[in-house]
Amino acid sequence: MRDNSFVTLQAGTAEPKTAVFLLGVSTVVAQALLLREAMATMGGSEMAWGTVMGLWLIGMGIGSRIGIRFGSTRLATWMPVTTLVLAGSAVVLFRAAPALIGATSGEVLTTASAIWLWVAAVVPTALAGGVAFPILAGALGSSGGGRAYAIEAVGALAGGCAVSLILMRLGSAAALCTTLALVLAASLWWRSRTLAVIVGIAGIAVAPVAADALARAGWRWSGNPGELSDWRETRLQRLEVSVGPPTVVFADGQLVASYPDPYQVLPKAHLMMLLHPDPQNVIAVGCAVDGSVEAMSRHPVERLVIVEEDPVLLRSLPEWYGSGVTSALAQPQVQPLSSDPLRAITESGPWDLVILADGNPTTLRRNRTRTLEFLRSCRAAMSPDGVLVMRIVVADTYLGGTAGRLLETLSATVREVFPVVDVIPGEEILLVAGGHDAQIDLGADTLTRRLRNRGLESSMLPPEMIPLLTDRNRADSVRESLAASAPLNTVRHPRAVLLAGGLHESRSRPPLLNAVLEAERRGAWPLAVILGIAVLGLLSTSLSRRPPVVATASVVGLVSMGWWLLLVATWQATRGSVYSEIGALTATFMAGLAAGATVACRWNEPAKHLPPLLASSILESLLLASGIAIGFPLVAVPLLLAAGGALTGAAFPGLTALGAGHVRRGAGVAFAADEAGAALGAVMIGIFALPWAGLTATALGLGLLSLAAIPAVVATLRRN
Repeated sequence: MRDNSFVTLQAGTAEPKTAVFLLGVSTVVAQALLLREAMATMGGSEMAWGTVMGLWLIGMGIGSRIGIRFGSTRLATWMPVTTLVLAGSAVVLFRAAPALIGATSGEVLTTASAIWLWVAAVVPTALAGGVAFPILAGALGSSGGGRAYAIEAVGALAGGCAVSLILMRLGSAAALCTTLALVLAASLWWRSRTLAVIVGIAGIAVAPVAADALARAGWRWSGNPGELSDWRETRLQRLEVSVGPPTVVFADGQLVASYPDPYQVLPKAHLMMLLHPDPQNVIAVGCAVDGSVEAMSRHPVERLVIVEEDPVLLRSLPEWYGSGVTSALAQPQVQPLSSDPLRAITESGPWDLVILADGNPTTLRRNRTRTLEFLRSCRAAMSPDGVLVMRIVVADTYLGGTAGRLLETLSATVREVFPVVDVIPGEEILLVAGGHDAQIDLGADTLTRRLRNRGLESSMLPPEMIPLLTDRNRADSVRESLAASAPLNTVRHPRAVLLAGGLHESRSRPPLLNAVLEAERRGAWPLAVILGIAVLGLLSTSLSRRPPVVATASVVGLVSMGWWLLLVATWQATRGSVYSEIGALTATFMAGLAAGATVACRWNEPAKHLPPLLASSILESLLLASGIAIGFPLVAVPLLLAAGGALTGAAFPGLTALGAGHVRRGAGVAFAADEAGAALGAVMIGIFALPWAGLTATALGLGLLSLAAIPAVVATLRRN
């Protein structure tokens, strides 16, 4: 039944139920786009998840506390529009960040000097969404907390699906313009349907113009060389291309290639092809965007499969680079393939030569071709005498610190799979590996003979250059690193990501990631101490006479954020497409949230269901720790996201009722505590625990927190 307070609203404002739905749409679209922009600002790094989500949830929590005491229902109904306007400002701020902090082209923005920018970009947007929630929940009546939670989750479900299926492909500016137009039109519908239609059409019409203007302004602000020729938002990344020559390609703000590069790229490409005596079936990852395919296609092979994971990038290269790459990709033996590298390698073969030239694993997505699991799949798909070549962007002239640890970790992972491993030194080291039947001979005479036998003496790799590229004296010093004992790089514990990210960022100013690296060197015991203190603190709340609303809601928020981060990280590590699918993954979680909250709103005494819900949370965490999501990501990740959302949504009405009191206050306190716990979880798990302790240990820690929260709730229910 509609609350009587609605009658007093002036004509022209959306009713609270509609406003709550629109709030869900606006907040999830804003959140997804800010996550996307932050990832691009950080060079694609998933550490953006912890930073943005932490600040976002802090803003939501503060806003919710404000909304308990201040603000009218009419004001709250306009907060969805306000949220999107502020999100637009945040997107511009992220794009302008290099100019605002004086960063150089390609520098990532995780430094302490930029923390003000991150706060200014994220917190105000979240604050607007947080203010509206308790106001609108109070306007929905006695069960308003749970109802508002469910309705907002349905809106978030709709917005998240729209983001992933439609809006992400338009670019951030166009996506925001489109969403803002539709939300504003829905808000105006109560005043004038004609005006609403006009506003909607106008906003959608201006969207592509805004997207192009933002892309060109962002290129200038980043200080990139030359003028922007083209830009594309893809499922995996943001691509930007300069006017050539040379044609410079950036992905997520990081330099990917400068074409043509006949003096470094082409000689190295020829050299990699010479590392097998007679390669007939070759698969190469990352050899199209830098132009290596031009050299590789000249070798006499039966089949050369060139894998670029991003289909937009692969389709665009002939247009960007011209006849040289176009001709190479059109050769009859060359098969350009846009596919997941793991699927490409395992679905065909056997391979004589596997080339992994896609660079360092600075992100979970890029780490996918450097894990123990991937290398095992490679060996299983190779011929008995097959050779694997892995490019590591580490110079042999300095193998101390992070660079040395990265080389040791990757080489130890390769040695775990291949019994024979050798190295080619240089500014970029090549690991060359194979089974006992592989003919790995890196002698200059052998490689020169192979070059001449293939009739390629006149190539961009003169025979006189081979001894320089394979300098065995320099290789001896690198072999010491190859023999060092080091932890392995796996999907469950992606150790190389921290090291590669730290190595990349060391070229700019001291970043947040370096602090995480320093902590990681000290072992995981500080995390265990923090977890122990938290568990003891939760257990002590059972001795208090006050209802543990804040403590329990904080645990629910922290654990649910932990599930979300671990599952999204698992999707990224196995599927590599979070950049586009973040909205759909969030929508899946929100679908569970809506279902759980809707069911819980029908319970007469929802607080009594909190203990079994917390017990079920332990099971969810144990399933995550088991690795089932890694083994079956397409099925397990969505199911576990939905289940986690359902448990979180079902708990909220009980949390609101646990303290008993005014609906607006109860909803506001529980919501603020939930968001504060989730904020803490985003920072601790997204930035520290996941890269530091790995997936299994982090998931077990979440289960322990849920277990520790049960006694206080049970004690309160018994007293009542």
